[in-house]
Amino acid sequence: MLAACDSGDGGRFDVILVGDEKSALSADPPFSPAAGLLREATGSGLVGLDAEGRIRPDLADRWIVTDDGLSYIFRFDQSALPGTEPLTAREVRTALLKAIKDLDGTGLGKDLAMIDGIYARTNQVIEIRLKTAAPEFLQLLADPALALRFDARKDRVLGMENEGGVLTLATYAEDPRDAETMDLRIAGPKEAVQRFQRGEARLLLGGGIDALPHVELGGLLRGTIRLDPVTGLFGLAIGDSEGFLSLASNREAISMAIDRQALIAPFGIGGWSPRTRLVPVGAPGTQQPAGRWAALTMEERQNVAVQRVAGWVASEGAIAPLTIALPTGTGGDILFRRLSADLSRIGLGARRVGPDDKADLMLVDDVAWMDRPEWYLHRLDCNVTKGLCSEEADALVAQAIAEPNAEVRLQLLSEADALLTDLDGFISFGPPIRFSLVRGGVDGFAVNRWGFHPLSQLFADPT
Repeated sequence: MLAACDSGDGGRFDVILVGDEKSALSADPPFSPAAGLLREATGSGLVGLDAEGRIRPDLADRWIVTDDGLSYIFRFDQSALPGTEPLTAREVRTALLKAIKDLDGTGLGKDLAMIDGIYARTNQVIEIRLKTAAPEFLQLLADPALALRFDARKDRVLGMENEGGVLTLATYAEDPRDAETMDLRIAGPKEAVQRFQRGEARLLLGGGIDALPHVELGGLLRGTIRLDPVTGLFGLAIGDSEGFLSLASNREAISMAIDRQALIAPFGIGGWSPRTRLVPVGAPGTQQPAGRWAALTMEERQNVAVQRVAGWVASEGAIAPLTIALPTGTGGDILFRRLSADLSRIGLGARRVGPDDKADLMLVDDVAWMDRPEWYLHRLDCNVTKGLCSEEADALVAQAIAEPNAEVRLQLLSEADALLTDLDGFISFGPPIRFSLVRGGVDGFAVNRWGFHPLSQLFADPT
């Protein structure tokens, strides 16, 4: 288990999660990253992820996939605590169907639309039928939003208590004195990093663009930052399609004007590669095709944008400063300075608003949970996004999910991607940034492509 820090007067604890305590403890989807970590620790999915991001057994002890890839059959044992009834496949099916229903209107809910039916075949066997083959379906089932809770399986999950802002996770033991425990605190980006740097924890999880500027890379923190090789959506969604933003060519002008390398340079992230396209090719690290406007230099791109802004002003009049919804912390400060500078170069003003305020441009920062085009397209679905969307693209994606022919399915998804690209409703910067801070050796922690670090894996044996 993660070695415990002192629990005396210094108020030291084991793990810090970057986030907001209220949202982290919320039972309502969509779940924040911190909420996902807590759900994974205190619930059980059919399968889960290990520290390195690989699929591991959870409720299901084993499973098979039929040759056509359309049926996943899971078997789980019926062990229960003394005095409780064994868990049945019917109970699991009911809980799983409810969890999926609760995700309606979220990106994950759209991902799970590939499910054709869920059946309890015996007391120990569940079958999930898919509309089309999906090699990464197990990855979806490992999402913490599908972590279920059953009294009959307390021995397979961690208990959690909340006292004075400190959460305590504990393994099950008939005698509570035999339980292994871990203390956690949830704090905002700046406070979380500062607490870690004061030695109040050995592990910080959930670091992102707003926490990174507070990390001191020298001294005690040398070698302690761990960057996850994630991909996903990181950029600006268009929240208003009136006035200057009513034309796709003008929305494109804003995207052309942003110097993505300069945008991220102040954060000191080595190896980060900008991406102007919505959907990346392959897994993280895969060589990407040439970006949009690859034939133009940054100066030439901004010159094109200047002409479009000037043309609009000449015919329609002055353009009000564009509002940009960004995080309230230091990372948001840095992004706004860079974005407003680029917009100023093409004749546009900018005004910053809070992350939850209505805005012309809204920051999206979301790690992909699977390497499939549908994941990206579902996040821009008209029933999911608050930004500009395309019902025509949504229809193509829905058609693709039900299409049995793999080549036709990819063609439909490609057409949907092209529609959204032409719409210019999302301005992609590149992959999100996710990091952890680790002090000394911590068993059960490893960087991984999903940027998700299960708390259950920090215990040597949670069962």
